[in-house]
Amino acid sequence: MAAIGDSVRMALMAGTAAGRLSLDALGDLTGRAMPYRAEDVARPAVLSQLLNEGLLDPDLGPVRIASLTRRDIPSISSNCHNLVLSIEQETGGLPDSLFVKLPMEPYATRWFMNIIESWRLESYFFRHVAPNVPLRTPVTYATAWRGSRFFLAQENLNDDPAVTLFTNPDMVQGPSLELVHRCLDAFARLHSHYYGLQSSAQERILPYRFHPFLAPRMGVVSRTLNRLALEPCMKKRPGLLPEDVASAYRTTVQEWPRLLKHWFSGPLSLLHGDSHLGNFFASGDTMGMLDWQAAHWGKGIRDVQYFLSNSLPEDVLAEAERDLVNYYAWRCGHHGAPLDAQATWQDYRSISFHPLMTIIVSIGFGGLNEEQDAVMTEVLKRAVASVQRLDYAGWLERYLADS
Repeated sequence: MAAIGDSVRMALMAGTAAGRLSLDALGDLTGRAMPYRAEDVARPAVLSQLLNEGLLDPDLGPVRIASLTRRDIPSISSNCHNLVLSIEQETGGLPDSLFVKLPMEPYATRWFMNIIESWRLESYFFRHVAPNVPLRTPVTYATAWRGSRFFLAQENLNDDPAVTLFTNPDMVQGPSLELVHRCLDAFARLHSHYYGLQSSAQERILPYRFHPFLAPRMGVVSRTLNRLALEPCMKKRPGLLPEDVASAYRTTVQEWPRLLKHWFSGPLSLLHGDSHLGNFFASGDTMGMLDWQAAHWGKGIRDVQYFLSNSLPEDVLAEAERDLVNYYAWRCGHHGAPLDAQATWQDYRSISFHPLMTIIVSIGFGGLNEEQDAVMTEVLKRAVASVQRLDYAGWLERYLADS
């Protein structure tokens, strides 16, 4: 009955998302909808309008773009259309180059992203949360969400000689262990900064209405997507999901409320939430992070598990895994949030399900971007290897027996 109820509520949310898209399509005819197509936004008058609507610092405006050019710098995303623009301003205090993030044009992607509201979360994060995060994040000049669409204008990190960006091929190849340690230290600084805050303080920073698992609305979405994604994923990637992994997946979804109590109990921290290598950038001797569409409150080890599982080849991770988790726990203590190494390791095992469910949902519901299918297949293989290597099924059986 719970599954039926979730499906009904999910259908209503899907209808609401489709309704927002339809209203914006009508708004395109009247000129009242937020422009979102790249060819429209890459026009001086339209870009000026969007920047002035979403300026974070009023002292930078009013902005009036005299001319602009699109730069040929690849910037791949699974759900956004990214532009790098050089601009000349008649008025305004923006830099000469901007990174602009827009919704992807395919209807299915915009519909799905409106159901899960990741674009709304990212806009909120960069307006209200990012200025106080202890890691470098891209400087945001303007952002807005209206109807089914959003707009985000940030510094162009490509123009900073101290910055190194990472791509999907970098993730497939895998970073050096020296770089992995730098990323783990960045996690430790982030998580320690917010560790153990009272729920009222968490709410003031990032409201729980955005939480992908605990918010009433998003809780329904996550449960339903996880339940429905397994079979289509197995059909699209035959042979990659062994029956023992599929069985543990089904049990987890069936026992979802009990698992949530474990995953989100105890002292929590602010998480990035989509913490693979491609969402890091090197900034001199330190690491920064971009693309905060999945930020939420949780155990810091989730970011670590997601990063290691997604970003390192199976053989490399298998050899270094326990040492890397211990290093993260040690660095958390160094930054003021001491963790018990053994308890952290057990949490790491339990959260190995999260990278698996994320990639299963992505593949099961179309992968959002067909160009990334090869990367998604590799990530699925790594996630399967992780839950098997860490014996997630064994952990799950013992947890359900004891709880």
